[in-house]
Amino acid sequence: MKKRWLLALVFTCLLFVPRLVFAVDFDILSYKGDLNIHADNTAVFKETITYHFKDDFNGQLIGLGKAGKMPKGFEIDDDPTVLVSKNGQIVQDVLSYTKEEEDGYKVTIFNPGKTGDTVRVTVTWQLKNLLFLYQDIAELNWQPLTDSSGNIKDLEFRVTSDSPAEKLFFHTGQLLNEGKVEKVNDIYWVKMKNLPKNRQIELHAYWPREAFSSAPTQGLEEDNISNFKRVEVEIKADKVHAKVMIKWIFPIFFMALLLVTVHYYREFRQHTTLKKVYPKNHRLYEPPMDLPPMVLSEAIYSTSLEEVSPLNKQKFGKFTFEQLIQATLLDLVDRGHLSIFEGEEEPWLRINSEKGLSNFEKECLRMTLSTNKELALSDLFPEYQVSSGLFHGAKEADEKHIREFGMHLKRSFERRLERMQSCVRDKVKILRIPSYYRPLTEKENNLVKKMKVCSAITGLIGFLIFYYSLRTRGYFSLPLLFLGLMGLLASALVHFVTRGPSRDGVLNEEGAEAYYLWTSFENMLRDIAHLDKAELESIALWNRLLVYATLYGYAKKVNKIMKLHNIQLENAAMNLYVSCGWDKQFHTSATQINLYTSVANTASTFSVSSGSGSSGGGFSGGGGGGSVGAF
Repeated sequence: MKKRWLLALVFTCLLFVPRLVFAVDFDILSYKGDLNIHADNTAVFKETITYHFKDDFNGQLIGLGKAGKMPKGFEIDDDPTVLVSKNGQIVQDVLSYTKEEEDGYKVTIFNPGKTGDTVRVTVTWQLKNLLFLYQDIAELNWQPLTDSSGNIKDLEFRVTSDSPAEKLFFHTGQLLNEGKVEKVNDIYWVKMKNLPKNRQIELHAYWPREAFSSAPTQGLEEDNISNFKRVEVEIKADKVHAKVMIKWIFPIFFMALLLVTVHYYREFRQHTTLKKVYPKNHRLYEPPMDLPPMVLSEAIYSTSLEEVSPLNKQKFGKFTFEQLIQATLLDLVDRGHLSIFEGEEEPWLRINSEKGLSNFEKECLRMTLSTNKELALSDLFPEYQVSSGLFHGAKEADEKHIREFGMHLKRSFERRLERMQSCVRDKVKILRIPSYYRPLTEKENNLVKKMKVCSAITGLIGFLIFYYSLRTRGYFSLPLLFLGLMGLLASALVHFVTRGPSRDGVLNEEGAEAYYLWTSFENMLRDIAHLDKAELESIALWNRLLVYATLYGYAKKVNKIMKLHNIQLENAAMNLYVSCGWDKQFHTSATQINLYTSVANTASTFSVSSGSGSSGGGFSGGGGGGSVGAF
């Protein structure tokens, strides 16, 4: 007796301490439902579930509901019979608890076990007023299972009654796997394999009204046989239409859209590609023009500072912000306006003279060195330095101050970039560099729009239909999944291919020539480690080569070659830069602005955190509900 009370106490603790109840991994090997309906409109429903556990467990959960469309007076007895066996052995005196919930009852069975155990649970429910009693027929429109925590490998239903049903239908909402219904000796059998978890199942049947003449009336005075047949015809037609749409119409439609996208893309390329073809791997051993790095980026590659700003999440362009800053500072070192020297622990920058500097270069010095004449490399961008520790220990009272501080840094940085970029464009005009890009024509813009629409419809709508068919009908459509992926891929490619021309226009003939020359120069920087002695000796301006190598991302290769061949420059600061290998520290210091702007961006929005049964496609609208789970 004491042992039983102890078990009851432990079980009660599990019920009222939710943190101790946790989901476990299991398979449902089989689900067997046995429904026996009596002439007085009462019924006995026995469900037998066989679990195979992949984790240790505490017990099982079985529910039966009364939500949605159910007959007047429908009741579930609150004291079902529970039988349990584990690994083929009956569990004696199993402890179970039935709890009434908003839409039914849930039986919690305390039956702990180990990984690998097979448990069979049989729950027998007593039901009242299960059928709708119309003037002409008695209708069963019931969903005995709507919420299973695991996939059911083998499902079987048996429906019997004092008088046999005229017709019984079984629905799962699945498109191609409805289950097989057979009538054997006035008993209806339903069988199907592999019912996905959380899938609703529905029994829809009717009997002559006379078969339940002894049952209490429900006040349903109308006839319903025509409505019953209409619903089933609509469900059948819906499944036929869905099959055709999902298996044929949608795939063909989306395939056509993909082909149309390819057609538009080819037409766009024909309009925007120049007829003259340039060699791809040609090498040029000196810069085509002596342009400052930021001017080169703007004029030749149409890449502005605002487009590569650390605050811009969608960065695009030939160069990164750090490359532009690093190359510009090194350009000023090469021209003698800056010098780089060894400090006590790291390299330092010193401003020698600002005479003759362009306005954008002066703005660059203000951004990187502020008002300092000398500054350690690790201290670049002093006006924007901010630590991520800004938020540590912050309270609600600090929110406004932190947001204002973050907004101030962001706006200051953005204004500086705007001024720099405006000055860069002014320099392009002063140097009389022609416009190398032409805007897209109206026809080309329309082709871009058509490509984006067609690829977006294929990707987004294709995935939505795939997801809808999988969730509501249980149909996994590989063609729809494939076409959806292809559509999204096409949409991404269209975006990346057209965003440059849409933003900057396309290269004209003069621009294509200049672009080709600079690409040839970049090819040389890329291949510099593989050049022979004669090719290396043909390079005269190694100092300018080093500046552009920094811009294009090949500084490490050029530094290595210069050290290997002991190439000396007239500028002592540049020689020191090469011999000491300061390109790494230079790059690291330039990239610090990414951290500062990220913290400022976060600070600008900083906030202290404060602590009925539905039916899917392919159903007749029946109510009820049931669940299978474990803990």
